[in-house]
Amino acid sequence: MIEQFAPGVYYPAESLLHRLRARTKLLALAWLVGYATAANQLARPAPYIALVLLALLAAACSGVGAGPIWRRMRWLVLLTLLGTLPGVLLLEADGAPLFAIGPLAVTYEAVALAVRLLVAFLALYLLALLLTLSTSPVALIEGLTLLLGPLRRLRLPVDAFALMALLALRFIPTLADEVEQLVKAQLSRGASFTHGSLAERRDSLAALIVPVYTGALRRAAELAEALDARGFRPDGSPTRLHERPLARADYLCLAAVLGASLAALLV
Repeated sequence: MIEQFAPGVYYPAESLLHRLRARTKLLALAWLVGYATAANQLARPAPYIALVLLALLAAACSGVGAGPIWRRMRWLVLLTLLGTLPGVLLLEADGAPLFAIGPLAVTYEAVALAVRLLVAFLALYLLALLLTLSTSPVALIEGLTLLLGPLRRLRLPVDAFALMALLALRFIPTLADEVEQLVKAQLSRGASFTHGSLAERRDSLAALIVPVYTGALRRAAELAEALDARGFRPDGSPTRLHERPLARADYLCLAAVLGASLAALLV
């Protein structure tokens, strides 16, 4: 079950994507999110083809096999397909209908919009997945702290925000493991989450949610005591362990992403 929760799960490997700085990958991902938004306004196929090719190239350079990536994406792909289908059927768009399902007419514009949104969402999710797979949580938060460093001049708690994000990211797999253990414990005691009436399923779900929240609050209290015992101060400036100055590969990667995306927008 942990493998279905990609954020916070680091996949150690020796690859080009792993050697890049976290700042490089964060900047590239942020740029591609804005790029996908601009591509949606243009409604041309070239930007989406370029986005998919960049995502596949990043996957090839990550050192992570197709199997681990697919295991983390398969349920999201299924849910996205199921969520896109009602939009295709219910979206009212101009143009001649391709076919009709009862009173619902499916037009070319509705299908094209659904395909664009589907491709952009899955490509960006794949890129975000590769970011967490190829970057340890500590390095990721260090890179985010460096990028948000100028906000300290506005007296914003950048370091406290970075610590909060690191702890949230780090404890996603831990909470997922705890939920898995609780589900197995409930099933061994006769609980059923897929059978019975709605009231019985509600009671089974409530019996699962309460210990999950209790465990999360207990872990939060223990973590707060541990930070206090180690003399943590929210106004301190932490030292960097992973992030170093950008190397030549980082500049080449950013230039390649920028050049390919701009060229696709201008085609």
